[in-house]
Formats: sequence, structure tokens, C-alpha cells
Amino acid sequence: MATRAFTALALAVPRRHRFAIARRVALALTPAFKSTPWYRRSESFGLNDPEEIVLHYLLNLMSNGGALFDLDLKVEGGEVLEAALAKSKGTMIVLPHTLLAMSVCRYLHDLGRVPAIVAAAPFVHIYGTRLRAPALQPAANLFFRLRQNLRSGGVACAMIDESPQSSSRTLTFETSHGPVCISGAVIELASRCGAEVVFNVARLNERGQIILTFGDSGSSASADPRDIARRFVEFMQTHRAKAGAPGS
Repeated sequence: MATRAFTALALAVPRRHRFAIARRVALALTPAFKSTPWYRRSESFGLNDPEEIVLHYLLNLMSNGGALFDLDLKVEGGEVLEAALAKSKGTMIVLPHTLLAMSVCRYLHDLGRVPAIVAAAPFVHIYGTRLRAPALQPAANLFFRLRQNLRSGGVACAMIDESPQSSSRTLTFETSHGPVCISGAVIELASRCGAEVVFNVARLNERGQIILTFGDSGSSASADPRDIARRFVEFMQTHRAKAGAPGS
């Protein structure tokens, strides 16, 4: 009932105000959502602030309910992504498990590119649109399909931080916040395909904007998957740390 009421509220206001409404509702209702199973599952990743978890949920509600909207998005390092896309070699965007990272799908959509996303669900709804991005689901042929996408000049996205020792290709890095484990297989595949690897992370700043940050992986200079993974961990920690910084 509450979810239908929120979607009805969103549909009743002009499109240009819908993201701001979702942001205010998320801020007000975060304490009430903390006891729900989906909130606790999202919190277990350890990378999402409470308001980001609830905002992601509300943005998906609006998208699934047909309430179109535009994100209040601030892009940092957009030139890194643009340079990778211009090379037509295939682009692998790697991200941590931050829920608002789904904003990258909308940004790519607005650039005229629809990414393939490594995800458990068959499709990923693109925030604020009626479109769904195709998902590459975990299966025996996952890397075959991912390789096809990259070699045809496509764009793919994968969240590559994972639980300790998920596979023999898990790379572990010690940090000031404890060990961080990264899937080396995705980076290794992108390197073998000659694809550009681009880092991405998303966070919510104090003004209620989603900050979408792209970073250069240095894959052109070094195709060593461990070097790229180490730089990704450093990038992730640096830019997630900015989440609470005033004026970020």
C-alpha cells in the first residue's frame, strides 16, 4: 500500500520535481525502513549509506511504476569515459557494490549507449525511464557472452568487489579498513580482449546530488590484472571517503 501511494505521489508531481521528492522522502523515512529485510540485505554490503539505500529503493519504485524522472547528477571524470568509448575497443566499467552505481546506466543511456550489466536478474531497469538494460547473468557461459560484448565494441558494467575467496581468481588487498577482495577474472578478461577498463563509483552528497565519478584504470599502460585491481581498490576507497565531506 505504501509503495503504491509513493508511486501515485510521484506521478502527481511534474517530472522535473520527482527526483527531489524521492530524495526528501528518503531522508525522512530512512529510520522507518531500517527494520525491513531488503534494507538489511543492502546494508550488509557495507558500502551504502542509509539514505542511499532508501533512495535507490524509491528510484526503482518510480521507474517500475512508470514515473519518468531525471537524476540530479554531477559527473566527475566524464572525459575518462568519453575517451574510452571513442576508441571503439569495448569498454569495461568496473564498480563496487554501491546501489547508486546504477546511475551509470542512466548516464550511458543519455549518451546513447545501453550497457550490458553483470547481474543476477535478467534485466536492470534504467533509472527514470521505461527501458531495461540486458543483464549477463552468472552462468557457465558468462565470460563467453561478456567477451562477445566487448569484442563487438560494446559497453559492460560489473561490480567486482566480492566476499573473501569467492574463487581461485579472487585478489585480496590489505587496506586501512581491512581486507578488500576483488574479482580478478573480469579485469583479466577485459585485458585479454584489449578493452578499456574504466573505474566508477557513485555517492550522494550533502546537496542531494548523485556524484558519479569515473577514473582511469591505467589499463593502457599496464594490462596486469593485479595492478588494475589494486588501483581500483585505491580509487574506491578515495572516492567513497568523500561521501560525507562537506561540499562534495
